[in-house]
Amino acid sequence: MRIFKPLLIMIFINNIFISKTFTQALVRSLPNSFECKVEPYYKHRKDGKPGREILLIFKGSKLYGAATINVECNSTTEETAIDNPSGVDSLSVLLPDGAGVDKMCQARISVITPTNQLYQSVLVPAKRQWTVYIYPHSHVDIGYTQTQDFVQKLHARNIDVAIDIAKKTQNYPEGSRFVWNPEASWVTENYLKTATPEKRKAFIEAVRKGWICLDGSYANTNTSACSDEELLRLFHTSNEIQNITGVPIKTMVQMDVPGAAWGITQAAFQNGIRGFFSFPNHVARIGTIRQAWEHKPFYWISPDGKSKILFYQAYPYGYGYVLKGSKLDGDQIRGLVPGPDRISTKDPSANFIDPFIFDETAKLEAEHSPYNIYVMTWSLADNTLIDADLPDAVRLWNEKYAYPKVIIAGAQRILNDFESRYSAIIPEIKGDYTEYWTDGLGSDALRVGMNRRATENLVQMETAWSMLDYKKPSPKKQINDSWENCLLGSEHTWGYFDPAAPLAKQIEQTKAAYFENGLKTSNDLLAETFQSIKKTESNKIAVFNTLSWQRDGLVTLSKDQSKNGDRVVNEQGEEMLSQRLSTGELVFLAKKIPALGSTLFTIEKGEPGNSGECTVNANTLSNGTLSVAIDPQTGNISSLINLVTKQEYVDKKSSYGLNSYRYLLGADSSDRAIEPYNIVLKVKENGPLVASILVESNAQGCKWLTREIRVVQGQPWVDLTNSFDKISTRVKEGIHFGFAFNIPDGTTRMDIPWGIMIPEFDQLPGGNRNWLAFQHWVDISNDHTGVTWTAIECPLIELGDLTANIPGDGFSSKWLKSIPKTQTIFSWALNNHWFTNFPLQQGGVLNLHYGIFPHGSYDAVAANRFGMEQNRPLIAVPVEEKPVTKSWVNIGNPRVFITMLKQSDDGKGMVLRLRSVSDKPERVGLHWPNGVPGKLYSCLANEKPGTEIKDDQTILPFGTISYYFEM
Repeated sequence: MRIFKPLLIMIFINNIFISKTFTQALVRSLPNSFECKVEPYYKHRKDGKPGREILLIFKGSKLYGAATINVECNSTTEETAIDNPSGVDSLSVLLPDGAGVDKMCQARISVITPTNQLYQSVLVPAKRQWTVYIYPHSHVDIGYTQTQDFVQKLHARNIDVAIDIAKKTQNYPEGSRFVWNPEASWVTENYLKTATPEKRKAFIEAVRKGWICLDGSYANTNTSACSDEELLRLFHTSNEIQNITGVPIKTMVQMDVPGAAWGITQAAFQNGIRGFFSFPNHVARIGTIRQAWEHKPFYWISPDGKSKILFYQAYPYGYGYVLKGSKLDGDQIRGLVPGPDRISTKDPSANFIDPFIFDETAKLEAEHSPYNIYVMTWSLADNTLIDADLPDAVRLWNEKYAYPKVIIAGAQRILNDFESRYSAIIPEIKGDYTEYWTDGLGSDALRVGMNRRATENLVQMETAWSMLDYKKPSPKKQINDSWENCLLGSEHTWGYFDPAAPLAKQIEQTKAAYFENGLKTSNDLLAETFQSIKKTESNKIAVFNTLSWQRDGLVTLSKDQSKNGDRVVNEQGEEMLSQRLSTGELVFLAKKIPALGSTLFTIEKGEPGNSGECTVNANTLSNGTLSVAIDPQTGNISSLINLVTKQEYVDKKSSYGLNSYRYLLGADSSDRAIEPYNIVLKVKENGPLVASILVESNAQGCKWLTREIRVVQGQPWVDLTNSFDKISTRVKEGIHFGFAFNIPDGTTRMDIPWGIMIPEFDQLPGGNRNWLAFQHWVDISNDHTGVTWTAIECPLIELGDLTANIPGDGFSSKWLKSIPKTQTIFSWALNNHWFTNFPLQQGGVLNLHYGIFPHGSYDAVAANRFGMEQNRPLIAVPVEEKPVTKSWVNIGNPRVFITMLKQSDDGKGMVLRLRSVSDKPERVGLHWPNGVPGKLYSCLANEKPGTEIKDDQTILPFGTISYYFEM
């Protein structure tokens, strides 16, 4: 027995120690209570289903040892055994699948230990199971961070890097596999221009596999500043890329630019686009757009009332920069210093979307948003390298959380998900989402005018080419290049982020070259169009009308073109009204020029036809139809009277009159606007065909200012030419020309791309009310009288007052919530209000042209014809014989007109595009004096023949129809 005594003693001692330790553990494992923190996410339960997480936080002590957790919720009780020898301050439990998703629920939780039981009941607020789509991209800001050439090469390299990352992550879980969005077809177009055959093949395969997701728009564009055809051209390149890849492109994105023209719906729909995703700037001069439409999708109904696209304005695109990009080296992420071709960090999850996404989704739930989809972009900054961390950040997120579930995606997948889940509840909305950043157009007024002329030139050129010889192949490459310059002019980036830096001037010069080249090449194409028939020494002048209705118009010939004499006769030998101007030019009134046709005139020796009624009497002009008086104290038009109806069109109560100059400093209110001084009136042209008065003056902000007011015999409108030599300065400023019309209770209507808009009535909430952009004309009319007004070079207007004075970043209480009914228009000619992206100053001579057409009650046809005729003038060419003897096509309905007649891109046929200005459906019958086409097909903007057309067609209100045909 002695041999076992030490062992028994040892057992006894150990039992005492174990018993003491166990007793201490029991004492230590007794928290006196716990609280419940309901988390805003779901995690993965052991059964693979999502469960809402509740964090149990113990009070008084850690929880040690074994315990049983019971969770009772939604009539289900789940029991979980745990054992924590080291003790825990807190632990998480997951609710049963479905609990707390659609409605609040109660969770009854008990923590049971061998010696104690703790209970807690908590109300779990509803939390939806969100899908978060991340749209990875590098914001295409052409010239904002470096030269345009550098930016182009950076985005091209990003495509190669993206393909590499996508290939490496193809075995990642669904949702975390990398895809890349080049954002703009400008990027892919330039990539394909320089890609090797191997890279080109890899790109096409990547698009087909969904690694590269393409969107339709050429660039991020000031759409309100575009013409009808220019908007369609936004998608021309993406249509070509579709043909290369075989993958349809049905979405467009717009980064940075707040708002968009209503007509983009029509143009996008005509190009097969069905979804428009807007990711605006988050701070700079964005008005109230975020409050109005952020995360509130709608089907945007076009002006025709039928065509529609899904519009979704997501959270502003800059969040990736705010959270992560701003914490990295700025030069490195923009590729400005030597280094890797992508951004990778040691911890992909750092600086990701937690807690941002929980806060954002909670906000939407509090607002009772019916959608469980959240869309955001991921770009480290403007023009940056790719964040290669993203696939791993998303993979780790989705391993940690069941919901919100994060998916890397392109716009098409997002569109599909929205429509598959919510198409039945997404509202339909009509109206113009009036843009804010069009004010930047005033920072280079000279070149904006160039772009407006160039886009009209290109339409006239293609129409005239078709009129002269439709079988002769048109110079398509030069046409496409000219349009590309115009599109790059309308693209939203005008300069360097710091416009005071030395590099800014180089970038601004490149931007300016887009405008200059667009105008030059369009003029060159017009010249080439007529080159084969032009006979410089001939005294015969062919006058071309590229519009689809018969028209009259004033033709101006240079001294050299008119050296054969002052007398002009038509084909019938009838003398035309003509006049030799003070400039040495010869003008004559061309009458009844047929639609899409020409008329031949001959210049002869002899006295000009002088039966006109244009006169100048002191400070008053008259052409027998209109009387125009100029105030000698201000130089403004103080009276405009129709001599037949005796209607006065100038609001005598207003101090502005018509064509009044106002200079306004950036910080000043409208009542401090400065008028010109030292006014001198001179007779420039004294009739009988043309009469004009030149108003000379000094003007603040300019070296000099002249305003020429002109009337023409037989022309029921007034022509204005305002010229000034702008003093270049960085002082914030603006120049405005005021027109206060006497149209009591008149309604304002504006021609916009592919539509007609009534301000306020046709504007979406959140759209800009402080300034607007128009295309060809603005009309103010009541039931009895009205006036149609146009500005050729200047697209920006203010209504009622000088409301555009919001310099700086745009955080202002001056943003208008509505536009009161008004009959006063201001042409906002120029400004330098921006602090970034746009030139700080501009100087030199500008010539701005305006027209005022008084009339009776509103007539959409007359208003449209006036505006179109001012923007697409008659074209005079010296020839040997009449070049066009028959019109191409006639339309039997005056409310429908031709916007384009051109050779098809494939060179095999012709394309005819129509637009209606009627607010009702209209019948369209085509008549072919030049020969009936073999077959006529409907087509969209991609020009692919659709259904054969045999009968008259109905065009929707404010709608468009395109035809494809072969002769």
